[in-house]
Amino acid sequence: MDNATDLTFDFIVVGGGSGGCVCAGRLTESDSVSVALLEAGGHDDSWLVNTPAAFFLMVGSGLNNWQFSTVPQRGLNGRRGYQPRGKGLGGSSAINAMVYIARTMTTGPP
Repeated sequence: MDNATDLTFDFIVVGGGSGGCVCAGRLTESDSVSVALLEAGGHDDSWLVNTPAAFFLMVGSGLNNWQFSTVPQRGLNGRRGYQPRGKGLGGSSAINAMVYIARTMTTGPP
């Protein structure tokens, strides 16, 4: 295709976070389907994304982070809460410091 305006897709997935990537991946399991995955952020191949300790650099800055705030919270005396949200492929999973907590049989129900 010579021109980007000539591109056509069967599906357009908006958001390359965890859910968007899984959705696009599942849709492309069929060779007869074309999918465009749109993400406003960049790639997740930065050393900041791949280094757990760099979490602190990303959460406090706009680097790979949309830096959202909540609406004023009554339980916080009207203050706004900080809501880091990932900007890039993987979404917030890309800035979670690779933390994974698994429930074991001894910890009981969630």
